[in-house]
Amino acid sequence: MITVGFQLVSIDPSEAKGLGKDGIGDIPVKDGGTLGDAMKMVGLLAGEPYMTMVNGNPVPFEERDKKILADGDQVVVFPPIEGG
Repeated sequence: MITVGFQLVSIDPSEAKGLGKDGIGDIPVKDGGTLGDAMKMVGLLAGEPYMTMVNGNPVPFEERDKKILADGDQVVVFPPIEGG
């Protein structure tokens, strides 16, 4: 098992599993686990249109189930940003 830092930004954390009331926490992920796996562990569906970053680098929607996480990685998830 590895431990990954996880943060929800502008997403209600009340339904999240394993995170604090502020939407931040460390979660255990199986060795070889992906960003999609980590999202499912906290109760987010990998198919939802969230923006995702690992260690400050964007991870596109279609790459979530391919992005292997490492011990100590930092994941940030937030809603899509719109504007113009």
